[in-house]
Amino acid sequence: MGVLLLMALSAQTAHGASLFGDHPCPSWQGLGYGEKRAWTNAFLAPLSLTLKGLKKSKEDKYNDDPKAYEPAIIGIDAFCQKHPDLGAADGAGHYLKKLFDMPPS
Repeated sequence: MGVLLLMALSAQTAHGASLFGDHPCPSWQGLGYGEKRAWTNAFLAPLSLTLKGLKKSKEDKYNDDPKAYEPAIIGIDAFCQKHPDLGAADGAGHYLKKLFDMPPS
């Protein structure tokens, strides 16, 4: 299931990036917090809902938390600092995978 989930997440991340745009990591770092929050929610909310369905989970680990964008932005920032050649969508996908791999709360 892990490989299938990773493949689905990769496909959804690519699809989400085409819908919402992707910020190369250097330009992500220059965005204001409000812009990061809006992009993060628009990008991760549908991906999280998709993963919830794929995992047949009762919990939507992103959408069930009204402040989920806060740790997500921190995670994308950290990812972009380590991978300046990639984009914010890659960082968001990486963050969401880690979030869903965490045990239920």
